[in-house]
Amino acid sequence: MTDANTPASSDTSIPDNTQLVQLHDEAEAAASAPDLYERVRDLTARMLRERRVALNDVRELVAAVSSGVGSGLSARGGEMKDGLKQAIAGLDEAIGSAAQAASYTLREAVSQGKGFKDNELKASLEQLRDLEAQIVDALKQTASQSGGKLKEELEYLSDHLKISGTRTGEQVRDALRQLADGVKASGEAGRAGLSESAAAATKRLSQVASGVLDALSESLKRQSERLRS
Repeated sequence: MTDANTPASSDTSIPDNTQLVQLHDEAEAAASAPDLYERVRDLTARMLRERRVALNDVRELVAAVSSGVGSGLSARGGEMKDGLKQAIAGLDEAIGSAAQAASYTLREAVSQGKGFKDNELKASLEQLRDLEAQIVDALKQTASQSGGKLKEELEYLSDHLKISGTRTGEQVRDALRQLADGVKASGEAGRAGLSESAAAATKRLSQVASGVLDALSESLKRQSERLRS
């Protein structure tokens, strides 16, 4: 069930370095284009869609794109702050859309009775849940390995997104809630029409998703309390 748009369950693929180099170079070239947001969004979406980089490699993806765009902006003397903001917004949009698609794929697979172990379901859902934190952490780490204006702006962006949240985080939270509610509703309404394996899988997904959502809600509550303090 491992797919470019579906989080891996028990094993994590490591993207070929050549793919990351290509991603870095294409992001660097995109920095010279006027439509940086669209270029980065489409580049990231293509990499995920064509399975060159997987969602569970999001840290490496964010690092390659942000450092590539930063190099491109530095080379052409572009406005670093605005350029990086556009690029990260495009990156965020593409990752969020891929995560949303992954949640739908997961729900469809389980509703059709595909076999999953409870720990595999939990790992897949938690990978989706943690995407936002991985994006922020990757930006922070890339900043620590950079210098000058690039370091300054990446640190600012990572701190800003940690407080305000990302588009990916918003889409993932919405998708997980829909997944949990939808699977629970379909299981209650149509259990008699489901095969035994599908009914069992649906019940497991609902239970595991509910547990993940509880953890997510607690995390958001703690974040809100930190912002108010």
